[in-house]
Amino acid sequence: MSLTHQGKRLPVRPIKEKATPETWLVVQATALLQSVATANYACYGRAGVPRYPRPATSEPPAGPATLCVEALLRDPTGEVTLAFLDLDLVLHQQDKHQVVWSGYDATRHVQVVWVWDFYRILSHAVLRGAVPPQGTPDAAWNTAIEALRAVKPDFTIEFQVRSACGDIHQVHRVERPAVTWSPDKVGKP
Repeated sequence: MSLTHQGKRLPVRPIKEKATPETWLVVQATALLQSVATANYACYGRAGVPRYPRPATSEPPAGPATLCVEALLRDPTGEVTLAFLDLDLVLHQQDKHQVVWSGYDATRHVQVVWVWDFYRILSHAVLRGAVPPQGTPDAAWNTAIEALRAVKPDFTIEFQVRSACGDIHQVHRVERPAVTWSPDKVGKP
């Protein structure tokens, strides 16, 4: 899974100090998609599959679609090394083949991307953390980057969603360590 989608970069939110990070640590993983619950969510949203007779419901929320997830990075023993609880992922792109969700934890400078690929019946997970400048005293930021640096094969990235469409619990097994990535080097040899 690329950090770009159809030639467009996924949005990167600015760092608190208004400095654009030069380097990111990226962890990627793929799993078979839990297609029933995710397809229902993609089609019907938070309200779930319509029931008949249709009960009175409130209007859908204004603004872009969001998905509230619990995202966990676990080591091979099952211990949680990085957790994002109640992280809102915003709908970045949707078509008949896939849905791309993207969220950002500003405290830890980590972008979380979750792709539902209905065409290939795959789920892709990406954790992308901005590497802090040398000597940055931000403990939460440094802890998140160290957790990403420690990733090795057999770590897992888990997403959990409670939904009227059916709860989603998607586990992705990491197959390689985190890699460094720089937006300035995209498409350059």
